[in-house]
Amino acid sequence: MKVVLEEIENSIARLIPDNGQSPMYVLENELPKEVQVGDVLELTYQRIDGKLIKSIQRLENEKEGRLKKMKEKREALLNRTKK
Repeated sequence: MKVVLEEIENSIARLIPDNGQSPMYVLENELPKEVQVGDVLELTYQRIDGKLIKSIQRLENEKEGRLKKMKEKREALLNRTKK
């Protein structure tokens, strides 16, 4: 599941799922070290030896790609209203 890191407060990170579900909360130390607010993360769970293991990985270039798409949409809307 893809999530966006919205904020970190008091060592608790709030993650916003792409699928519109309610925010999720994890401890800051469960996040990859290099993450920043706004980064897109891949959250996966797998069962190993009867235990549920959570994995959180930063998706390289995903944040930049999303920002680029939003900028292009914004520019297209502005250009449409100027005509």
